[in-house]
Amino acid sequence: MQGAQHPQLMTDRFQINRLVPDRIITSMSEDVRSGLSVVDKILPPKYFYDERGSRLFDLICQTPEYYLTRTEAALLTEHASDIITSSCPTAIVEFGSGTADKTELLINVAGQQRGTLHYLPFDVCEEMLIESGQRLHDRYPWLHVEAWHGDFTHGLTHFVNDHDRTLYTFLGSSIGNFTPDEATAFLTDLRAEMADDDFFLLGIDLIKDSAVLNAAYNDNAGYTAAFNLNLLNILNRELDANFDTGRFRHHAYFDSEAERVEMQLISCCDHTVDIDDLELSVAFKADEYITTEYSHKYTRDAVSQLLVSAGFEPRRYYLDDESRFMLALAACAS
Repeated sequence: MQGAQHPQLMTDRFQINRLVPDRIITSMSEDVRSGLSVVDKILPPKYFYDERGSRLFDLICQTPEYYLTRTEAALLTEHASDIITSSCPTAIVEFGSGTADKTELLINVAGQQRGTLHYLPFDVCEEMLIESGQRLHDRYPWLHVEAWHGDFTHGLTHFVNDHDRTLYTFLGSSIGNFTPDEATAFLTDLRAEMADDDFFLLGIDLIKDSAVLNAAYNDNAGYTAAFNLNLLNILNRELDANFDTGRFRHHAYFDSEAERVEMQLISCCDHTVDIDDLELSVAFKADEYITTEYSHKYTRDAVSQLLVSAGFEPRRYYLDDESRFMLALAACAS
């Protein structure tokens, strides 16, 4: 496999590789400068996930309002055997693996059926890769963990999967953080790197009543608010900025016309933030906001169109009883 390997994490069954991007990846400095120098301020959601952000997201997933995680987990529990039997993988690749809790359901079934398996998780947070990879390595003596640290959205040419028949997974409705055009481009790039007998499993959130969606991104415990505001702490630490989290508030709502949840940080007062590493001062007016995330929602037909347009052939749809969330299993179109 290509990519620099972490020498202290090399064992026979656990290694971490660093993904070399195909395209130029803008730095945090570049993203912050460009995103906060315009009228409609915006920051990429990929910067949410430092160690604290990852743990806050885990807490979000446990709230009663955030149905996505438990609904997807229930679907995986119910249909893991059918998914593995249909795809017959020797390896499972997961994009945005995080804690790998949900994929472990597939790993367990695949290992029982085959007796051995290779698991290739991708994530931008190396700490989470180490923690989840070590846990799985210790729990399953037949599992080989080949983790990849990097931003998979900037190309997969330097990712070499030398295993036969692979199940690629993108769960948690993370595809919703892409615009529809970005989602199509990413899946098209992915299809180009896959073998004809590989399969793809997509977890995706469906359009539903706006009250349900609004509650999911505004939990009563305040974890989503803390997660959103933690982005400012990350900028303070990484770019020597002086954001005061007490001067911003979390806001999220479902835009039915755009078919997406929009998450924002709204300034509570007129004030100025200095970002010393960028030699940049940013003036905020009261009620001015920074968009920190889009989460696009889909209909079943839109999911099918997305997969087909990227070169996939949908084979199975798994939905919960209330049609809130869907797993789509697709083969590679010939």
